Amino acid sequence: MPRVKPPTPHNDGKWTDSRKKSFITSALRGASHRWGPKHTAMRRSRIGYGRYRCEICGAVSGPKGIHLDHIVPVVDPALGFQGWDTFIARLFVEADGYRAICKAKCHKAITEQQRLIRQEAKKQKQCVS
Repeated sequence: MPRVKPPTPHNDGKWTDSRKKSFITSALRGASHRWGPKHTAMRRSRIGYGRYRCEICGAVSGPKGIHLDHIVPVVDPALGFQGWDTFIARLFVEADGYRAICKAKCHKAITEQQRLIRQEAKKQKQCVS
């Protein structure tokens, strides 16, 4: 049976809905790197020249060992993408909406926890369908 190509209604017939969403998401995330409160939150965790303290475990690391994390995930792991208004509101938060965490331990643990929640939500959704 031949594979059915998805419709390409965007960008002069070159992009699918998914490609358009991916492009917009990437552009917004790129813009968030220049968001002032994000830099304020990073300065808050700075303890010296090139040294930052994890806000969860207290570990000290350099700038490559620290990650600025949204306290409320931009995309809810249980519900998934909820629309552009929610995505933008959660992406561009004030400084108190971020936390500086170590990549080696805390960011890895939070990411794994969110991945498990996403997997469980996906299973639940498949069972309902």
